[in-house]
Amino acid sequence: MDEDNLLRIMTTEQGRQFVAELLDMCGAGALGGTGNYAQDFYSMGRRSVGEDILRLIRSIKAVGTDGLALEYTMLREHKNRNEEEEDL
Repeated sequence: MDEDNLLRIMTTEQGRQFVAELLDMCGAGALGGTGNYAQDFYSMGRRSVGEDILRLIRSIKAVGTDGLALEYTMLREHKNRNEEEEDL
């Protein structure tokens, strides 16, 4: 994945929202299993894609910001959106 393209995505609110939703779909950061080997292996594959994306985000080194700051902003915005949806 091209770091410049990822940086462009992560520097917009809409881009960060897309990545946050994609990471949710991948189950990045989720733990546990179902006991069903096929389902668990499928879930592990999805999570590994999400974890790879997170590693790429964290490795961004740009003037004025870095990947960890972008990840934190994305997570904070995502949390706020979820809380706003719950209030509706």
